[in-house]
Amino acid sequence: MSLKKISERSGVAISTVSHVLNGTAKISDDVRQRVLQIAKDIGYLDSRIKRAQTPTLRKIALFVDSDRLRQTDVNFVSWTILETLRKECEQKGVEIEPILIDELKGDYNKISERMTKTKCDGILVYFDENQKLLNEVINTNLPCILLAGQEPGMHIGSVGIGDRNGARLGVEHLIELGHRNIGIVSWPGRYTIRQRLDGFKEAINEHLELGLSATDIQLDSFQPDIAEKGMSKWLEQHPDLNQITAFFCLADNVAIGVLNALQKKDIQVPQDVSILGFDDVFAGQMMQPALSTVHTPLHHIARCALEELELLTRRTSKNAPARRVELGCRLIERQSCKAI
Repeated sequence: MSLKKISERSGVAISTVSHVLNGTAKISDDVRQRVLQIAKDIGYLDSRIKRAQTPTLRKIALFVDSDRLRQTDVNFVSWTILETLRKECEQKGVEIEPILIDELKGDYNKISERMTKTKCDGILVYFDENQKLLNEVINTNLPCILLAGQEPGMHIGSVGIGDRNGARLGVEHLIELGHRNIGIVSWPGRYTIRQRLDGFKEAINEHLELGLSATDIQLDSFQPDIAEKGMSKWLEQHPDLNQITAFFCLADNVAIGVLNALQKKDIQVPQDVSILGFDDVFAGQMMQPALSTVHTPLHHIARCALEELELLTRRTSKNAPARRVELGCRLIERQSCKAI
C-alpha cells in the first residue's frame, strides 16, 4: 500500500500523489478525486489513519520543582494537574522520568546529555518561567511543551488556562450582580497571575461608563494563612472596606484567607460583602459560605499537553511555529456572592 502503487494505478507521478494526500499543492479536481479513490480502494487511507492514531510516546521527561509534588491544600492546583498526568501516562503506557528542577541547582548545561542517556521521546516542563532552563530544554531538539505556564517569547509550545479571559468572566459576573466598587486581591505572582490581573483591568476599563471603581490589594503570598494575615492588616486600615462591595481574589487559596479574615472581623459574606475566587479548588467548596469562583479545567491540562506532545513527535517540519493552547474557564455560582 505504497505511494508508488497509487501512482501506477492513477497514472500520475508519485510527487502528485504526495501533494494530493498532504494538501501541499493545487491539483485538478479530476486528478485529486482519482488519487483519493484509489488510495481508499487499496486501503492506504485506513492504514494512514491507524498510523496517526498509534501512540508514539513511550517515555517523557518531566521537569518539575519538588515542592509541586506534595499533596497539600495549598498545593491543590499543582497536585491535581500532576496526578492527572500520572494517570494519563499510566493509561497510555507512557513512562515518566521526573527531573527535579531545584536539585539541578541552576546547572542546566548537561540537560541535553541527560536526555540522550534517558532516551526520552519528549519533555514536559511544569509551571516554570526560568528562561535559562527553557532555553536548554529547547536546545535538546526534543518535542517539548510547557505545562500550565507560558513562555512569553513563544519559542516553546504550551498548554494552560485562558487566565485573562477567565478574569474578564469574573468581572462581568460581578457587574451583572450590580457591584460597582470591586477590590482585586492578588500577590506578586507568575506570568499567569499577571495575565489574570491584566484581564481584570481590561474588563474594568471597558465598563467605565458604569462608574466602576477598582481597588488593588496586593498581599504577600497566595497561601491562605499569609493571605489572611495580610487581609487582616488591610481591614484594620480600611474598616469601611473602602466602599468595596465585592472582592475578586485571583486564586481560591487567597479567597479562603480573605474570607477567614473578614469573618474574624464579624464582616458577613455575602451579606456585607461578596467574594469571588479563581481556580475552583475543593477546599473552596467546603468553606462556609461555599466559594463562588472561576472554574479552571485542571483535569484537562495534562491530557491536552500529552496530545500536543504526541503531535510534535509526528511533525515533519522543524520550522513550524510553537502553539499556545488555552483552555476555557467557566463561572461557578455558590453562596459567597450576592446581587445588590
